[in-house]
Amino acid sequence: MYAPIRKLTGYFSGFEQWPGLNDYRRLLSMHPSIRTLNGQALSIVEQAGKPQHFSEHYAPRIYYSGEIQTRSANWHDFFQLLSWFIFSRTKAVINSIHIPLARERIERGENIGRRTPMENTLSLFDEGGVVILSSDESLLDLIRHFEWKCLFWARRDELAQKLRCITFGHAMYEKGLQPYIGMTANAILLHADQSVIDLPLDTQLHWLDQRLAHIFAAGSHYTSPKDLSPFPILGMPGWMADNASESFYDNHQYFRPGRGEKIQAGINFI
Repeated sequence: MYAPIRKLTGYFSGFEQWPGLNDYRRLLSMHPSIRTLNGQALSIVEQAGKPQHFSEHYAPRIYYSGEIQTRSANWHDFFQLLSWFIFSRTKAVINSIHIPLARERIERGENIGRRTPMENTLSLFDEGGVVILSSDESLLDLIRHFEWKCLFWARRDELAQKLRCITFGHAMYEKGLQPYIGMTANAILLHADQSVIDLPLDTQLHWLDQRLAHIFAAGSHYTSPKDLSPFPILGMPGWMADNASESFYDNHQYFRPGRGEKIQAGINFI
């Protein structure tokens, strides 16, 4: 689950207490190419008080100044920062899409917390998203149709060869510190050539960052929360000790049947 950020966490391996914001800044200084779509270099600032202007809200402040408000000793913000290193292009695109949508709501006099379906979709993925890459469309179909036992148990051996689950959302990393039955991700399903599945992780993550950025920038595939596929992430082989037993997948409160609605079809990148 933590494979995408494992290399970055090594920077903090010698710490005996929580790193401070200056430690985050030093790490960020090693990667000056991380920028918003507005061209601003990402920087770390302390959590601010109640915003007085649109540009002072969390997402606009990132877009206009590159400043990401960060709390000390906070896992959520820690993983938020690390996700920018791994998916810098996608995070920048997601951030930029929020800006005109939020501004339009404010100009209409609406509550800033009352987001559009597009904003909700972006937030759900940004917080709790994973990407499922597979070279076998039938495995993706099992996810779309909620055929969990067939996916995770009957075709278990195929998953290691033909499917990758890559954690995107920083809240999902936070939840993984204390995993619980019911822990569910919001998944984007991508069909890719086997050569992509077999790429070294760093190369694969770079490939994925470019593809996700393109998908979100196009603005036509994931526009509603219902377009994301619910995915019981602890069913992934090896991601929880208990799932080595077939009976683990008989828990229908976790591995639920379908919701009776059409899920966004996977996008081909062959």
